[in-house]
Parts: sequence; structure tokens; C-alpha cells
Amino acid sequence: MKKYNKIVVDDVYHMKILHISDIHCNIGSDFDPERFDKGLQLINSEKNVDFVFISGDLTTNGLLQEYEMAKQRVKLIDHRCIIVPGNHDERNLGYKLFPEFFGDPSFTHTIEDICFIGLASSEPDKDEGHLGRARHEIIKKSFEKNSCFTIVGFHHHLIPVPNSGRETNIIEDAGETIDILIRNKIPLVLMGHRHVPFGIRLHDTLLVNAGTLSCTRTRAHFGNTFNIIEIEKSKIEVSTVDVETGKKKKMIEFNINDACYTNYLF
Repeated sequence: MKKYNKIVVDDVYHMKILHISDIHCNIGSDFDPERFDKGLQLINSEKNVDFVFISGDLTTNGLLQEYEMAKQRVKLIDHRCIIVPGNHDERNLGYKLFPEFFGDPSFTHTIEDICFIGLASSEPDKDEGHLGRARHEIIKKSFEKNSCFTIVGFHHHLIPVPNSGRETNIIEDAGETIDILIRNKIPLVLMGHRHVPFGIRLHDTLLVNAGTLSCTRTRAHFGNTFNIIEIEKSKIEVSTVDVETGKKKKMIEFNINDACYTNYLF
């Protein structure tokens, strides 16, 4: 049986995470408040949620009024929220506002038997993602320090995402980042940015992207969605929820111990 972060994976109790992304609060046409409200009802109706991870782009232009709007909206979520910034949040000095409204952009939280490492993959006024050596060190040091199941979350995608158009804005140091994740056997990585849900196994690591919760810039028939991630003993199950219909669809099953993987997208 494989061991991750010095524990046997079978010892991990049941955990339920809601993964939402790309809210894009904005006075203009980017943000759909009715769609957000529908998503909010679905999110708050979920029971036994350990926390909600918001993987960035809470705003569209990083403006003060957008941050105020995003803060008001996030407060309506009944569950604990863990938040990292996206590239849109760092525009127009938004990188100075993010800590004021949502706390440290990079952090490590221990929640029961899980260590969650949140990282800011965005840089001011750039759409491209970048983690760099300092944030890579956060992953390595957190792994060495904590004896629990580890999840890493940030905004940008590590590999190209199908159905998201021409490839752009991938993390500039994706190779080095993937190397650290695989070497340290990080079982789960959560991302956003491309406005479509996706997941794929890379060696012993499951990479999962959330779609957009409430942005009007959706792709084809994907619409607005969020993910539900359930971890129980050695299994990770990821489902998507369609905000318009409320329908839940299983996307991935992943066995952490043997990396057995079923992707229902294909």
C-alpha cells in the first residue's frame, strides 16, 4: 500500500470539498448575478461540506468596487471558504486589495487530516501563470513538515485543458511545478482559469479544473458549473454540478493507493 505524506491513505476519513472558480464580479457584462444566486443556493444546500475552495478570479478587473462586491457575495456562502487569487484579481493594483479582503494569497491550512496548500499563481497585470522557486519551496516545506494528506490549489492550469480554445496562459514554470508535485506524490491538485471543468491523472497525481460559477463567458454548452470532491479512505470522486439545471454528473473516480482511474468525460 502506498504512503502519502507519511500516512497510510486508508486512514483519511471522509471529506467533502466544493470547488468553485472564476466568479468574475463586475458591474458590466462579465458577471451574471442571477446565475451566481442559483449557484449559491446549490452550494448552500450541500450538506456535510468541510470547506469551499475558490480558485481565483473573484473579480474581473481587480477594482475596489469589484472586491467589495466579491466580498459581499462570498459572505453569503454558508461554508468555510479558502481562497486564492486569479490573474484578473491582480489587475489594477488588485494584488494589494486581495490580502485586505481575503487574506494571504499563499498559505498552508490544516483541516482535520488534510493539509491544504493554497498558492498565488498570478502576477500583477499579467494573464500568464507563474509559481516560481519561493512557492515551490512552500510545497516542499509543507510536505516535509506535515504528516497528513496534502492538496495543492492555485488558479492557473498546469496542462492544456480540452474544450477551452487555443492554449494560452498556462503556468510558465509548469514543468518544474509538475516535477515537484509528482516527486512528492501530491494526490490532488485543484485549479480554475479556463472556464470548463476537467480532470486527468498524471502519474500518481489527480489534476482537477473547475469551470466558471457565474461568468457570462462560458464555452459552448458547458455553461456555469462547480465541482464536488469527495475523499473517502483511498478514493477521490469528482462530480460537476450544472448551475442552471442543478444536475450532478460524476466526472472522475481515482484510487489514491494504486492510481486506478476512471474518467467519465471521455
